[in-house]
Amino acid sequence: MTSDPAATAFPAAPPPLPRFAQIEPIGRCNLACRMCTVNHRGDEVAELPLERYLAWLDELPQLEELHLQGLGEPMLHPRFFEMVEIAAARGIRVSANTNLTLLTPERARRCAESGLAQLSVSLDGASAAVYESVRRGASFAKVLRNLDRLVAARDAAGGRPEVRGVMVLMRSNLPELPALVRLLHEHGVHELLLQRLSSDLEHPGLPARYVPIRDVVRAEELAPPELHEAEAVFAEAQALAQALGLLLHLPRLAAPGEPAPGGRGCDWPSRQLYLTAAGQMLPCCMVATADRASFGRVGDGAQALGEVWRGAAAQDFRRALAGPQAPDVCRSCALYEGRF
Repeated sequence: MTSDPAATAFPAAPPPLPRFAQIEPIGRCNLACRMCTVNHRGDEVAELPLERYLAWLDELPQLEELHLQGLGEPMLHPRFFEMVEIAAARGIRVSANTNLTLLTPERARRCAESGLAQLSVSLDGASAAVYESVRRGASFAKVLRNLDRLVAARDAAGGRPEVRGVMVLMRSNLPELPALVRLLHEHGVHELLLQRLSSDLEHPGLPARYVPIRDVVRAEELAPPELHEAEAVFAEAQALAQALGLLLHLPRLAAPGEPAPGGRGCDWPSRQLYLTAAGQMLPCCMVATADRASFGRVGDGAQALGEVWRGAAAQDFRRALAGPQAPDVCRSCALYEGRF
């Protein structure tokens, strides 16, 4: 009998396969955003074969929600819309994120007709100078043009997909939040999700190729001196959003390392499933690359999806996450700290 309370409380049986999964169609991107590890992931760059995708869906008959995006830009995958249509035909609610740089009139039409339920659009600034300094390789003017195409297709199709703006909050773009609320409203977008820049690259043993990105995160993450300013900006943005009828989701303004209400913790690895285009099952979307943590490889002669989900690596990770000493990769994560 163990004397470890955390081990005693942890269920011996693995959790059932979840009703939500995030699957990455493609492991590369056409941009080089300052805070993103996608162009540093080495041999994990891959394009998910449609046959493997179909096999995964067959192994997940209980699936209700599917998010088709990882680190890569999903519209780079030549069969992205087929993936949407296949899942939607099975009654699965499908969503995705995009940088919107590759949206043609035909792709806008397919967004509306494929069964895609929600498309989140990354906009990290309300001006070309700020936006383009973050989303390197993108044109702010072209993204706004493409946003208008998407909204027009949505409206013509009766309101689908839902279109939502997503902003990664950093020191350099914090002042632009109210202007972004107004800009999205002017372009027919009725919801904005604000996410804190995550500092989950602080764990010991971080692969050397991610160090430059970690340094960007350190420089751009809101620190205690900026939190008071952020409160004022949040209040202004929230008042404007309410006046315009826009739904604004704001993160918790806590300093890195500050305990979350109710304490630190995360149940992502037990209730949601994440698969990369290369076939790696990761603990969550925040880990992002298999050289940081992985439950194992799925398919192509490797283990079946359910076997990896229930395997020793997954259970050991969940057990550590539920205990007093979380895995290294989790300890500085904004989700684990409750400030994402």
